[in-house]
Amino acid sequence: MSRVEVVSTTARAANVIGVSGADPAARQQLVHQAALAARLHQNAYDRFEDAAAEYFGVNRTAMRCMDVLERAGRLTAGEIARQTGLTSGAVTALLDRLERAGYVRRLRDATDRRRILVELTELARQGAAEIYGPFVDAIAEYDRYSDAELRLVTGYLERGSELLATHTARISKLPRRQS
Repeated sequence: MSRVEVVSTTARAANVIGVSGADPAARQQLVHQAALAARLHQNAYDRFEDAAAEYFGVNRTAMRCMDVLERAGRLTAGEIARQTGLTSGAVTALLDRLERAGYVRRLRDATDRRRILVELTELARQGAAEIYGPFVDAIAEYDRYSDAELRLVTGYLERGSELLATHTARISKLPRRQS
């Protein structure tokens, strides 16, 4: 099904369940605009993350790993693999590179000395503050939205993430095309 057919089907389904009193063509256009805005937002986010990765001198996969550690704190390599979708071997090689760059450190778990945990270093945290701090400050712009509007946007983004996860799993099962 093409993107237009998906948007059209979504718009028709929304009208059937009474989501909007708008006419079907206007509803279809609105759904299309929302989907396009989400795609353009993702493109802008990708460019931002590309610039951040270049600043750190790492690739986007390394940035994803650092993001997971920033959000979750200390993790094992296996936990990083699960949260990033990388293989354990890829995570080990990635952590080796990040450790050499001074962005992560490995340490023994205080409660189970056999377990090795990974955490961000102060160097990584300082770089993150320089890159992301002004962006976080700019989020104050969202204060102009009501709680209901913020809940709506949050729900839209969460549902979009669910759809992306579902379709990522679907695509990963498809046979690879030969070029």
